[in-house]
Amino acid sequence: MSKKKNVPADVQEDQRDRKMSKGELVSYGLGGVASTMPSQFKTAYAMNFMSDVAGLHVGAVGILNTLLIIWDAINDPIIGGIADRTNTKRWGKYRPHMIMGILLWAVIMVMLFTVPDLPETGMWIYYIVALLLYSVFYTQFTVPWQALNSAMTRDPQERNLMLTCRQYGGFIAGAVVGVITIPIVQKSADPRTGWLISVGIVCVTMIITGLCAANGAKRVDYYNSLPTPEKIHFKSQIGLVIHNRAVICAALLLGAVTLVNTMSSALSLYYLRCVVENMGLKAVFSLVSLGISLVVIPMMPAMLRKFGKIKTVFIGMFVILIQSIWLLVRREFATDFEVIGMGFVGSLGFVFANVAVLAMIPDCTDYTEWKFGTAQAGFINATITFMKKFCSSFSTMIVGVALASVGYSASETSQEVIDMIVNLKIAYPIVLMIVTVILVKLYPITPAFAKTMRAELKQRREAAKKNS
Repeated sequence: MSKKKNVPADVQEDQRDRKMSKGELVSYGLGGVASTMPSQFKTAYAMNFMSDVAGLHVGAVGILNTLLIIWDAINDPIIGGIADRTNTKRWGKYRPHMIMGILLWAVIMVMLFTVPDLPETGMWIYYIVALLLYSVFYTQFTVPWQALNSAMTRDPQERNLMLTCRQYGGFIAGAVVGVITIPIVQKSADPRTGWLISVGIVCVTMIITGLCAANGAKRVDYYNSLPTPEKIHFKSQIGLVIHNRAVICAALLLGAVTLVNTMSSALSLYYLRCVVENMGLKAVFSLVSLGISLVVIPMMPAMLRKFGKIKTVFIGMFVILIQSIWLLVRREFATDFEVIGMGFVGSLGFVFANVAVLAMIPDCTDYTEWKFGTAQAGFINATITFMKKFCSSFSTMIVGVALASVGYSASETSQEVIDMIVNLKIAYPIVLMIVTVILVKLYPITPAFAKTMRAELKQRREAAKKNS
């Protein structure tokens, strides 16, 4: 590597045309573990922890998570732009942000699942600060790591393989979180100790896998190896998004698919405790999800080639819709076996839809370069990640406000609470399916256009090399 450190970006671009090694694919996939495990842990348990363990008002907790999206709106594009313009002599462009981000993110995870010895006002300040910092370091790791999906290779099939590896790692990590957490908490004499043990396991795992992901990108990401866009004014940056129909549609699609998953996660513990009355099924759900991940995700590149990204999104959302119809008929009288079946259907549909939408992001980076003359992978990923977090935050607000409106209490469950939980689980997949249909109709990158676009970009890059 020492001979490459000062190679100009326009020469080194050929490295992204070289076939990726298995080690690079695996290390990128480990980034999926580092990114998904803590975010899934927070999504599934933070709201319930703050309401039932820390004793904060469930409605206020839900609203707080949504209000913090204002901070995300400021934070995400700023960090994405900074990452694109970074060029360190030792670590390159994206890797220094990944390393710093994963270490500090782990510290904040411990803060979020600790109950401080403070009065109620002090506790609110504590958790608000922790959530603000969570957003910063979550973004600092995930946006540069996701940008590598566009920066490490230009080959569409290799990008799909990278996406498959990252989803494989992510789904396994999410399933492990679901399998181990509740048993650890329930077996601990003090639930607070159980939560600290669980989050400690998450933090150790995310640090190890996050550092491996950063190390795996060193062939491509080092000093002067990736093009650094000129700093442009904020107004011009916003124009890259406002006038970019591909990015807007892909961001909203990812937001819709994410909301399906985060609504399910936010409702999960309340549904199992109040409606099903069997918290042990949480671990079963996670094992089912793990099984789906092990079998289905390796098949996704072939599925994307056969059906295309847009049709695969439709297939996934339709499969998710089946559980709504099932629950509409059975409501709170579904057996444990049926509940597991609905969990299977929901997980399967989410894998299809989520992988397909994420596969659109590198296309959006190419589309931005094709239309505006600048790729800015970090900024584009940050924009789309922002929409993912934006929609994710609404899940806690919707669940929190809805439960508070019917008098939810951790110590007592009324029929009104049961009806609200069931109705929410029926309604959100139907609404989001309608949103998906509209967005897919507006998405400009058809399979035929994608081929034409990539061919034009290749010609432009070759012409730019000759003229430089």
